[in-house]
Amino acid sequence: MSILVLDIGTTSMRGILYEKNGEKIALSRRDNHLVFLGDSLIEEDPQEFADNTLSIIRELLQTYPADLVEAVAVTSQRSSIIPVDISGHPLLPTIMWQDTRNRSICNELSVYNARLFQLTGAEVSTVFSGSKMTWIRRNQPEIYQRVHKFLNIPEYVCFGMTGRFVSDTTYASRTGLFDLRKGIWHPELLRLYEVEEDKLCELKEPGETAGHITETYAGLSGLKAGIPVLHCGGDQQCAAIGHGILEEGDLSITMGTGGFIAAACDRLPPTLPERMIWNRSSIAGHFIMEANVLSCGAALEWCARELYGMEVIDYGRLEEEIRKENFVSSCLVVPYFSGRGAPDWDPEARAVFANITTATRRSEIFKSTMESIFMEIAGHLNDFEREVPIRNIYCGGGMTASPALNQLQADVYGRPVICTDDPEATGLGCLTVALAGLGEYASAAEAWKHLSIERKLTEYKPDLRKSRQYEDKRRQMEALYQSVRRGNRS
Repeated sequence: MSILVLDIGTTSMRGILYEKNGEKIALSRRDNHLVFLGDSLIEEDPQEFADNTLSIIRELLQTYPADLVEAVAVTSQRSSIIPVDISGHPLLPTIMWQDTRNRSICNELSVYNARLFQLTGAEVSTVFSGSKMTWIRRNQPEIYQRVHKFLNIPEYVCFGMTGRFVSDTTYASRTGLFDLRKGIWHPELLRLYEVEEDKLCELKEPGETAGHITETYAGLSGLKAGIPVLHCGGDQQCAAIGHGILEEGDLSITMGTGGFIAAACDRLPPTLPERMIWNRSSIAGHFIMEANVLSCGAALEWCARELYGMEVIDYGRLEEEIRKENFVSSCLVVPYFSGRGAPDWDPEARAVFANITTATRRSEIFKSTMESIFMEIAGHLNDFEREVPIRNIYCGGGMTASPALNQLQADVYGRPVICTDDPEATGLGCLTVALAGLGEYASAAEAWKHLSIERKLTEYKPDLRKSRQYEDKRRQMEALYQSVRRGNRS
């Protein structure tokens, strides 16, 4: 018997068939296509998520018996929204998490940041979905009146499979509408964001059954009717578990389109310390501390495309380019191609290149761009260490395909970095949560012990001389950002 894991990312989605012992049987992948409309409006067609899900399932079932698929487990990017009517039909294109049409609303609500941080674990941000709902209410009231539910992408996909509007607490903790401690939609927050609770989904804990495959969806997909569909938590929560982040002191860095840093936390302190985001974990009743860099893999793709003319990233060639620059250069980059991420949200921030002369090489600009991303992450690591001593740093995501980038990370952080050979850490974490939810194991920690036996880890140790130089360069980068920011506001 097997579990089908659906991992829905920003630019692609994957379906992975796993045996219960963690062995991968088959994988199918489809691209999602962002639509850039200018003025930081970023959308996707909701139908693409539904079509890709069906296409993935059908492909997997061409070579694997549907009778052996015991459950579907879903993880996804977290803060995009799809307003739907009572039949589940989308009323607008998906407003993606990177979309900042809601920035004026966030600026307006930022006066409540201190209160909101203690209630929700985060200050107001354009990324979180609550203010996107407010934007629709204020700017498209005729649409808002027709909204039966505001869904995120996994809620939309699960509705298609089960006919039920259900979410879990990890996604709720990324809305700005959720009481982090009590685990409920908070009336005060709903009033502030002008959103009615009946337009939001029923909440369950990650790993609980959201619904069951309907006869209609069974006919479309080939899956058995009646098998359970489980929300297993957001992609970053699952990626953390897939990296083995189940106990305090362990931290994961996942480098996809954006870069996400997450550390396990068993309980919340009475007063939440700032300098990070606090979210619900995919382990029920637990939490994660989180920060992010909005451009990570996206910046790498930009460099590959615009500096080197690559349509597809050639990691081998980029490895050579990084190795050309065996020193910490004076070229300085502020890496905010898509704004500055948590906790110092600044959607207006943009990338800045400085200290460039006629002697500056293309390879130096590329390496400095990668350095800047890792320097931003290094600042977050320092913040995390004030709350929980960091024992281990595990890294995953597309950029870890490059040993040179992995070594660069260790040098910038001044700490050893452990990289996993499994590119599907998010899927593995989702499977871990699903197996615990289905009762195969008593807990996610027990499930993880049985699933992680075969993983291969590679450790990269830092050059501490370079690390000290990077710490100085990080302060220069921050000073440059603040200088440009002051200039833009004057």
